Amino acid sequence: MMGVLVSISCTTPKNISYFQDTYNGQVARIAYSQGIKLKPGDMISIVVKSKSVELTNALNLPVTTQIIGAPEETSLRQSQGVGGYTLDHDGNIDFPLVGSIHVAGKDKSEVASTIKQILKDQQIATDAVVTVEYINLNYAVMGEVKEPGKFPFNKEKISILEALSTAGDMTIYGRRDSVVVWRENEGQRQIYVVSILNGNELINSPAYYLQQGDIVYVQPNNYRKRQSRANGNEVLTGSFWLSAISVLTTLGVLLFK
Repeated sequence: MMGVLVSISCTTPKNISYFQDTYNGQVARIAYSQGIKLKPGDMISIVVKSKSVELTNALNLPVTTQIIGAPEETSLRQSQGVGGYTLDHDGNIDFPLVGSIHVAGKDKSEVASTIKQILKDQQIATDAVVTVEYINLNYAVMGEVKEPGKFPFNKEKISILEALSTAGDMTIYGRRDSVVVWRENEGQRQIYVVSILNGNELINSPAYYLQQGDIVYVQPNNYRKRQSRANGNEVLTGSFWLSAISVLTTLGVLLFK
């Protein structure tokens, strides 16, 4: 029994420690450094500021709420917030004073530059300052992590390591060698399996930086799987064997006393 315990304790760190192939001073290039690119169905906010107050008001989409039961002239109320634009199935948005603008395949800084250039070219606003933010973009982390859930993109790029950290990191029962990332792209589902044990393999994976809608799944290790099977069969549990040994020891003492 002692030999088995020693064997387990010696091999466990090989399946636990991250980035086992890295060394001090190592420099490696990230193979897929692309951040978020907008897709149909995504929602963004666009704020345009100009020296002209009238033009600023015309170019910003206000948040309008309807008050049920109020008189018609007061039933619509506009807040000081800015409404969102949802990309249609062609990846376009309908922008005030401009019309349809294709923004799919762009990140938020590229969308801002595109709108600013259109406003300048059409002589609508030559001094416009355009700010674009993501609204409904998120990713999910599930499986053997401490705090599974859905999390928003709060910046342009979020790596799988940051996603795992946000979810409280893996539990001791999570498989570090095969973390699964589910991604939907243009109607197709792509599945990537990455190892956190190997730093070079990780940064060379297309799943190193997450995309909107990605699902990160940390698989259970064999120990956790055995625990799951043991729930329906007490013979497999450690507590059963400890109890059995205790009973046999007591019986032995009583019989041979």
